Amino acid sequence: MVVLEHRTEECTGNWRLVGTGDERCIRCDRCDSQFAATPENRLAAIDENYAGIYLRRLTAEGLAQLESDRGDPGD
Repeated sequence: MVVLEHRTEECTGNWRLVGTGDERCIRCDRCDSQFAATPENRLAAIDENYAGIYLRRLTAEGLAQLESDRGDPGD
C-alpha cells in the first residue's frame, strides 16, 4: 500500500490533483508536499482524503455531543 507523506506529521491538508499532461502531480493544499500522479498515488490520495473527511465529521459530532451533555448553547 502506498502512503503519501506530508512535510509534517501534524499536517491536515487535502491532496489535490494539479497540472496537465505529463506535468500532473498530487499536491497537499496545506504543506505543499507533492508526488507524481501515478495511479497508486492517486488512490492513496483519495483514501486519505476520505479518511480526513470522516475524521472531521466525527470530531464535529463529538463536539456537538459534548456541548449537548454540558447544556451549552450550540449557537
